[in-house]
Amino acid sequence: MATMSYNPLRMHPPDGAGSGRNRQQSFMADPTSFVVRTLQPITNSLEGAFRVHLTQDSLTALGLNTGDLCLITTGSTTGLGIAWRATDKMGNSPKHRPAKMTETLRGAFGISDGAQVTIGRAKTGTKIVLAERVVLTDVTPSDSGYATGLEDDKWLARATTTLHECEAVAVGTTFDVKSKRQLKKRFFVDHIEGAGAVGPALFRCSDSTKITISDGSQVAEIVSTNGVANTQFPLLEMSKIGGLVAQVQELNRHLDDVLRRSREEASRSQESRHVLLHGYEGTGKSMLLKRMRQSAQGSGCRVFDLKLDGTTVKMQSQVSDMFRDARAAAPSIVLVDNIERKFSKDQTIMVDALANELDRLAGTNVIVVAATRSINDVSGELLHKGGFRGQIELPIPDTAARKEILVALLPELPAADRNALADAVAQKTHGFTGRDLDDLTGDACWIAKYRDHDDWIQVGARASVLNGTPTGTVSSQMDGSVHSQATTEVEQATHTLASLAIDHDRLPTIDDFTQALTGVRPSALRELFFEKPKIRWSDIGGSDAAKQRFDDAIGIPLHHADIVAKRNAAPSTGVLLYGPPGCSKTMTAQAVAATYDLNFIAVKGAELISMYVGESERAVRNIFRKAAQAAPCMIFFDEIDAIGSERESGGTKGLNVLTTLLTEMDGFNARQGVYVLAATNKPESLDPALLRPGRFDSLVYVGLPTAEARHEILNIALRGQPVPVSAAEITRLTNETEGYSGAEVVGVCQVAKMAAVKREIRGGNVAMAREDFEEGFKQVTKGVTVNMLAGYEAFAARGMNR
Repeated sequence: MATMSYNPLRMHPPDGAGSGRNRQQSFMADPTSFVVRTLQPITNSLEGAFRVHLTQDSLTALGLNTGDLCLITTGSTTGLGIAWRATDKMGNSPKHRPAKMTETLRGAFGISDGAQVTIGRAKTGTKIVLAERVVLTDVTPSDSGYATGLEDDKWLARATTTLHECEAVAVGTTFDVKSKRQLKKRFFVDHIEGAGAVGPALFRCSDSTKITISDGSQVAEIVSTNGVANTQFPLLEMSKIGGLVAQVQELNRHLDDVLRRSREEASRSQESRHVLLHGYEGTGKSMLLKRMRQSAQGSGCRVFDLKLDGTTVKMQSQVSDMFRDARAAAPSIVLVDNIERKFSKDQTIMVDALANELDRLAGTNVIVVAATRSINDVSGELLHKGGFRGQIELPIPDTAARKEILVALLPELPAADRNALADAVAQKTHGFTGRDLDDLTGDACWIAKYRDHDDWIQVGARASVLNGTPTGTVSSQMDGSVHSQATTEVEQATHTLASLAIDHDRLPTIDDFTQALTGVRPSALRELFFEKPKIRWSDIGGSDAAKQRFDDAIGIPLHHADIVAKRNAAPSTGVLLYGPPGCSKTMTAQAVAATYDLNFIAVKGAELISMYVGESERAVRNIFRKAAQAAPCMIFFDEIDAIGSERESGGTKGLNVLTTLLTEMDGFNARQGVYVLAATNKPESLDPALLRPGRFDSLVYVGLPTAEARHEILNIALRGQPVPVSAAEITRLTNETEGYSGAEVVGVCQVAKMAAVKREIRGGNVAMAREDFEEGFKQVTKGVTVNMLAGYEAFAARGMNR
């Protein structure tokens, strides 16, 4: 079977090549050193994908001919490529001597664009190995143009054809295949077996190669042949971990580099790149540690959990003892979950103890994998050379990753149903972490198990037993016969419940997930005021014009992103609602979020003005960061004039918050799916920098309602009365409320309805009367003055109303 070994070679020759010169000078003089540049692939994504394009001079200096295999090394990562003569201009400056590689090659071996690498001839006898078995994983994203689910049996044949036609492939390769209908699927090469493959290898496929698409049941058996005793090392099976393919691939490289290097290689190594997993809660850090622990069971690799308690002296001793045992049991892994709890910045004694132990691991087959929510909580002393240099962030999953996670969580469903259900649920779970999706799936399965059995117990019987009072009685005494009957009913119901509990054939549906969604909130927004608004356009009278403006500003970019991108159009980045108080600006923002199914973060501008310097700025940055994690998401700044006033008129604190807001708005355009709305009654006070194109470049005036709008508002406010208000009365009220804001019209109706309630309590007429509305007009008067309206007209006249 293939042994994927990545030997840590030096960037520069060890025999004093850098003596008396800085690193850049050494790099310029070394003919084996190059800077990686991106090579655009040929039409077929795997055609020529593993070629390394070099100038003829570079090929000659390295002793390479076109078609020779070459070794590519950067840090502790080593890859293999096919030397190729560049056909385009590569530049002649040795300071930037380029080696062009495709994204496919770089992704397979973990080589970043712009990295400094060493290139040399591959070891004598190295060749492209014939693959005996290739295992693929379906990692198709949910983007437009990609197929969902294995809806036919031809995708394996298409993938096989692609692999047969390419000159080389490696573990970690990602490639697309197309159908005749131009639909695409994306596959990840999860595992390759080939006789005689040692270290980083390239493979070729033939008719004898067995190619399969993983169903999650394959377990990669990896046998070491490079100096360490034969053992099955705990590399993680990526097909079993949804949504973290790239992260698991990188983690496997670190595990492979340390655990499977030979003793000779280990003794030459000057440092170990230990791994720090970091990311928001619920993104899978602890899960990956658990999977490593499980993968190591039955192998020759020992796993140690560093769990500390007691006094500082006792914990120091525990650290020393565990690392001594780990070195003696090598190859081994030390796992540290929530590392910031015992090794935070202010715990210097424990940090020093851990740093010393990490230094002692240089030249051993021991790797430390730790997890933390925030990398900023870990002492910087542990993040430098010899420490946690392998830092892997686990992101909030996007739509495609959520689908992968849900597919992994629903193994009982048939493949076609599982993919369709996962796709539908993924679209509804913005901001959900892997743990949230696990909770949601559990709730949906629970709902499905007891679906259609809500009447398993009589309410009266439950009331009798739980409350001690038979249904329909007032006495606090319990009648013996009632108690006996109720107990019997509960026992029967318990037997019924027990029989249902063993019914495992009920599989969850989209309706079960929809019901479960009411009880699970996304972790990505849990620390902010978050809601899914229930306000619709039908709840806002006279909203047709505003609805059309938002269809243009948000609806088109959201639902027709492919066409917008094709024309290189720049959609609105932010929308400002301005107008008199009480004209439904906040309700409009909520209706927009509900219409386009956006997560919704509501922020009061005044709440961001904090008494502590720097706290307001952090809050603004945190809001945008959370919104990006939960995209598609809308941020709504109500009363934005509190933080967005002209800088000449504001204090230092307001200036800092405004500057931070401007910076974030300039950056969020690159964060797909984040929309910003703001509302103000004082548009004239806003800083002009907020209103320039690229920030709030779509301004919507929400003014006093027209006669038609007031008529709609009255109908909405007065619906559901015991005796419907006549059309003639509503027409009369429409005329009488001219100049009133929407909120004032509703206020008149509320006062009138309460007057009717009081009269009904006294036994009077149920129908609403004219005097009820007259009372409303007495208590609610017009609040919008002529001068206020003139101010909005002047603002619009400045040419801002786009």
